[in-house]
Amino acid sequence: MALQESPDTSRRKFTQLLTMTGFAALAAGVIVFLRTRPKTYPVRAIAQAGDIPVGGFKIFNYPTDVEPCILLRPAEETYVAFSRTCTHASCPVHFRPEENRLDCPCHQGGFSAVDGSVLFGPPPKPLPRVILERRGRALEATGMLTS
Repeated sequence: MALQESPDTSRRKFTQLLTMTGFAALAAGVIVFLRTRPKTYPVRAIAQAGDIPVGGFKIFNYPTDVEPCILLRPAEETYVAFSRTCTHASCPVHFRPEENRLDCPCHQGGFSAVDGSVLFGPPPKPLPRVILERRGRALEATGMLTS
């Protein structure tokens, strides 16, 4: 004679399944929220206009004190800045003014000094760009653009 499962056992299993499904949905919602909320960045003065000669550069850290970036001055009134961390293996990139590019010596990657795009090598993505604002003579970093 076969044993019959009691109705209490099936209700208990159903309630457990419903509870676990609810927790999983809540966890998924939290993860989606954390990934899609806009990231806030500090406003930080990184240089004074005119301190860097045309064709020159300055190394600085942004948005934290351990994330190296590079500020370039390609023309009299033009400043651009990028993360200095290669998107391939996190090696520091170096400015090559004669080629107008940023090179990664670790695996021979190259990025445009104009827009941070990958020119050659293994890097999978462009360099993140630092958003700059000029307030009077002060050049301030206000955010990061990543692709």
